[in-house]
Amino acid sequence: MNILEAKNIKKNFGGVAALSGASLTCREGRITGLLGANGSGKSTLSKIIAGVYAPDDGEITYLGKKIHYKNPHEAKQQGIGMVYQNLSLVPELTVWQNIVLGDERNAGYFLDDKNARERTTDIVHKLLPTLDIEKKVFELTPSEMQVVEIAKAVSRKPKLLILDEPTAALEKVQVTSLFNMMKELASSGVAIIFTSHRLWEVVEICHDLTIFRNGRNVGSMDFDKDEKDVKKIIFYITGSQSETSIAKTCAETCGETRLSIKNLSLGTILRNISFDLKKGEILGVGGLAGQGQQELMLALAGNFPKIGCDARIDGKPIKLTKPSKAIRNGIVLVPGDRETEGLFSKHSVFSNLIFSKIGVDKKIFIIPHRKLKKECEQIVDILALKAASLDAPVSTLSGGNQQKVVIGKWLGLEIKVLLLSDPAKGIDIGAKADLYSYIVNQVRSTGMSVVLYASDTKELIEYCDRLLIMYEGSIVATLGTEEITEENIIRASMHVEKE
Repeated sequence: MNILEAKNIKKNFGGVAALSGASLTCREGRITGLLGANGSGKSTLSKIIAGVYAPDDGEITYLGKKIHYKNPHEAKQQGIGMVYQNLSLVPELTVWQNIVLGDERNAGYFLDDKNARERTTDIVHKLLPTLDIEKKVFELTPSEMQVVEIAKAVSRKPKLLILDEPTAALEKVQVTSLFNMMKELASSGVAIIFTSHRLWEVVEICHDLTIFRNGRNVGSMDFDKDEKDVKKIIFYITGSQSETSIAKTCAETCGETRLSIKNLSLGTILRNISFDLKKGEILGVGGLAGQGQQELMLALAGNFPKIGCDARIDGKPIKLTKPSKAIRNGIVLVPGDRETEGLFSKHSVFSNLIFSKIGVDKKIFIIPHRKLKKECEQIVDILALKAASLDAPVSTLSGGNQQKVVIGKWLGLEIKVLLLSDPAKGIDIGAKADLYSYIVNQVRSTGMSVVLYASDTKELIEYCDRLLIMYEGSIVATLGTEEITEENIIRASMHVEKE
């Protein structure tokens, strides 16, 4: 039985066509993958189904009836739940309060908090057993917030559940828990729309696929009948036959030491971290989730005033106690949480791209708009960033294109050390290749050095010259170029000795 049929949906934003006749069918008890590059229309169609946007043309049939929801509340009332890329949580409320918000139940004259906690505990513990439901959301990590957002949608017991990039902030163990819940929901008859840029996820969990390119359908697969052909999926998404592979930069030797870190410590979070980063090297940071990798990136960027550390750049002693000090010494960070750490969402693409350059250059009294606009246009081309114009607010861009702005704002500076904290999160296959191609070219042509943390192990394997493995806040292993394999990474991450 078809739960949902969307036919010939069209939607324009400011003269830009987001959807040009897109269609999608979802069946009861099946997980449908909705794929496509950033800007292909996936999120737009999902939001139309969920009542966030109204279509300009086309029709949607849900449970046998044509629907025209005026707002998301109407959609929720009819059993359509959605997990958005941009989280919709209230930071000052607890985990359980966020999950039941808008769906509270009464016990006499008062809210039934006991029942709410019981409902919440059951759902949250299926996704992340260690998460304390009494914690306030602002105390959570990005991955924990994502779990709360998913639990919030599932708690409404939807008939149709839309998951728009739900795994982007999750580690692999959390993804497994989510997949188990998705299978359980599908077996009970729920139809699920699942969007992800990680192809292994799509191939593992989906029953069928619909692929968009430039706002319209370009392909579909039914895994009951069709082979799970990854190359074919990539072709549908990008128009190319295979993913681009980029040769590593250093191979045997890099230049002299660019950044030297000795005995970096931060309470029990980071313990006596020491390493040297060579000029022209891409140094990876890996290990199991939550072992201090993200905290290390933040520490190197100057985010912890009380950090203990002997740091030198090009042999010169520096202090990493403020972000401004790190930036003025040529150390810049692309953070993993673009919403709270990387963007001014209400401001234009242009303002976001030039902000870092204006902030660093104290000699600028009059902003050279014409020159900066040219530089911004080059960055837009390099990163294949899709926006109606440079004046468009960043909040109007897709999640992947917002991430490109976070990266692009540093590209006009002379960078000595580029810190990348999950830079390709939410970026499609083609854009990911473009991003890493640019980074590698910068490393080769300028001698820039890179420290890369990625939740996707494949990125570490493909692009890193060396890899530091972290465990409980310490570096427990260093893998050379030829040693960076999935098996070696897992062994080192779990403290398993080679046989």
